[in-house]
Amino acid sequence: MFFSFLVDEMKQLAITLMQCKSFKERQERLSEALDHLSFNHSDLYTVWFREMKKRELESNDPNKITKWLNNPSSKSFVKLHEALLLVKNNNIMAIEEYIKNLKCMLNQTIENGTNIDVAVKICHLIEKSTKLTIVHENLKHLIHQVNQLNKRSQRHMPTENFWTNHFESPQVDPLQQFNTQPAQHMNTPVWPNVLQPTNLKSVSGLPHFSMECSGYNHLEMIAKTNRAAILGDSQSLVELTIINQEMDGAVAKWLHYLKLHKYQWFFNSLSYLEIEFIDEDNIDDFIAKVNKNSITKGAQRKICISTKTLRDRPQKLNDLLLALDLEVTPNELCEFMSYMRDILHYPIPNKNCVVGDQLQQDIVLVMEKLLNQLLEKLGMVRSLIAQSLLGMSINKYLECILLIIGNQTFMKQQIDKSLLFAETLKYKVQRMPRNFN
Repeated sequence: MFFSFLVDEMKQLAITLMQCKSFKERQERLSEALDHLSFNHSDLYTVWFREMKKRELESNDPNKITKWLNNPSSKSFVKLHEALLLVKNNNIMAIEEYIKNLKCMLNQTIENGTNIDVAVKICHLIEKSTKLTIVHENLKHLIHQVNQLNKRSQRHMPTENFWTNHFESPQVDPLQQFNTQPAQHMNTPVWPNVLQPTNLKSVSGLPHFSMECSGYNHLEMIAKTNRAAILGDSQSLVELTIINQEMDGAVAKWLHYLKLHKYQWFFNSLSYLEIEFIDEDNIDDFIAKVNKNSITKGAQRKICISTKTLRDRPQKLNDLLLALDLEVTPNELCEFMSYMRDILHYPIPNKNCVVGDQLQQDIVLVMEKLLNQLLEKLGMVRSLIAQSLLGMSINKYLECILLIIGNQTFMKQQIDKSLLFAETLKYKVQRMPRNFN
């Protein structure tokens, strides 16, 4: 009786909160409700709080995720929806586990026309949540198909036995590709290869960032065009911009990352080389060249700092290659990972801008040396703590791999090699005790 009353009260609270006209009003109502619960029903409040903390931990623990997704009696579709709300956006390994299982779920819905209502609800959550961007990027084609299927179907679909036996992971040992002995077999499934290149299609809304430039298939560079731009008359140099170099999409993503996207008009009028060499001494000249709008002094300073980072990138990568051959502390390793994660948001010049792919080669080589450092550090600990320096370094490393495989300027073999790095690391992590508290 009390349980039914409590459920009704929670439903009423949800309705009341949804009817609030502003975020501030909703927060005030929610705060009042929690204050009432904590003061008048303190035991219940404590139990509720502990349960929410427990669910948050489980939603971020790949071991727990696999366990309850394989349990047909656990209302998995409800737990999956909740877990997507609670998973942390920097927990790459947990997110990949969700991607794997969501892929199975959505494919079954599309093939069999079953559980459409459940799938649509989860798809809607993925589409509207900013922290699930990685999930959406990997599954957007399936989400689109589910939405189309939903439009064509009005019939109710049962949910019984939907999740049974659809989440088996193949036992694949990526270490075999390195000609090393695999670890002893354990019951924990091997991490599947769910990192998918996102560079097969142009970035939506970002013009001229197409693979025809120098993407996955790496079409031949138009050397004559480059030479004309370099050796031609001054008029040719003036007209050369990131737009006709097909770099404006990559620069736009970079500017959004820096929160400088309102100045896209300024960068669109410059070539990649000009952008790279902007500094405090010449930025006013570049602004005068564009002769369109003004740029605040604060934004100018941020632009100059960012272009210096872009300019210093080759030397910094060389320094990293040397440093990673020496002994590296966990703190230094975490700092190196942070730098790589940051610098991979910066535009990498395509073959309309430079000859060759030395920068990409250096990045992949750094990632290989970082992997060796991680594997060495993992071999020195008995268990992995998620919030430790090593745990944070692993998450940052996997984020770097996602950025690499989503970048059109890396060649196919470089992407394949990066994917193998990620699989090797996950294979090692999966086979050791972990603490996600």
